[in-house]
Amino acid sequence: MDINSIYQVYFNCELQTKEEVYSFISKIVSQDSPISKEEVIHQLKERDKIGSTLIAEHVMLPHIESDQLKKSQILFIRLANPIGTWDSQSKNICLVIVILLKKNESVNIKKRISLFIRSFADEEYLNRLLKSHEKEEFSKEIIEY
Repeated sequence: MDINSIYQVYFNCELQTKEEVYSFISKIVSQDSPISKEEVIHQLKERDKIGSTLIAEHVMLPHIESDQLKKSQILFIRLANPIGTWDSQSKNICLVIVILLKKNESVNIKKRISLFIRSFADEEYLNRLLKSHEKEEFSKEIIEY
């Protein structure tokens, strides 16, 4: 699988709460996999119980791993307007990067996803994503990193 084929970009999404974001994610995932929308939301909420998925100011990284996923994916959800309150610690969320990892994924794909996740340590990279106002510019940042 070509690593670029696992990226999906959703730009200027009119989502106003964490619950709306999770519902949106569940619809995307359930289109391609036998996992139900309810199960996706349940797994995202269970992950929340472990701790915050805030990785930088204005950026959330919810993630799940499931044997019900047909393929691993990284979803980029650029919000049209910030979500004022995501949870008790996370405010003004503008970007949600979702890691969906298929259990027993190939080592190659896991390595590529892991390398990509390390890019989040680059504050300038995340700032460029946050400041991108056009979908093409945003997508280019993702592919070229």
